[in-house]
Amino acid sequence: MLRDTRPVPGRNNEQQVQFSGKKALQELVFDFENNGNGILIIWSDDDYNKLVKSFLSLHETVEAAGGVVFNEHGEILFIHRNGKWDLPKGKISGKDRRKTEKVKTMIPGISEPSGLNGEAACIAAVREVKEETGLKNLVISSLLPSTYHVYFDGKHRILKHTQWFRMEGTSENTLKPQISEGIVIARWIPAKSLECVFLHTYESLKPLIKSVLANT
Repeated sequence: MLRDTRPVPGRNNEQQVQFSGKKALQELVFDFENNGNGILIIWSDDDYNKLVKSFLSLHETVEAAGGVVFNEHGEILFIHRNGKWDLPKGKISGKDRRKTEKVKTMIPGISEPSGLNGEAACIAAVREVKEETGLKNLVISSLLPSTYHVYFDGKHRILKHTQWFRMEGTSENTLKPQISEGIVIARWIPAKSLECVFLHTYESLKPLIKSVLANT
């Protein structure tokens, strides 16, 4: 592993690192998890795909789906769990549920299964939003960028890939947070009043939310 430990210009506590094999990448990831105080920028001079494959091999990948839900007043639906504002989401099932669960969508062909799981991402997204917030009437209006984040489940390092959809709902439905999943609040928040959300949410969600607002 060749390291340039000089700071990246304009970015404190960051390093530029040249990829030189899976073992070296594993050592770098472990070192960052235990001692890192900033973001490590990694690049591959020869084979970017090999770098990605090596990084993925260090994790167990979980496929999930969720929604950025707007109501008729331009408010966004958030949940509050584990001390953070979050967007409703959940794991995609390995079963194909197209015959039993239907979704309303403005996007043709979106209800087909995707990835390694049998269930379509849009079906999982609508189901999870309904379960976590109590919202009933939902229409998928567009496909949004995906996000990735890493967490630990016991001794396992999990890489969660979440596919996001913009949805349209209504404030006429009564919100009911899913207490059994640790959700204590489900609330509509005005799109122009998200300062508190950005102070107490996950870094991976901030670019997603900002991109949605920029295109609204």
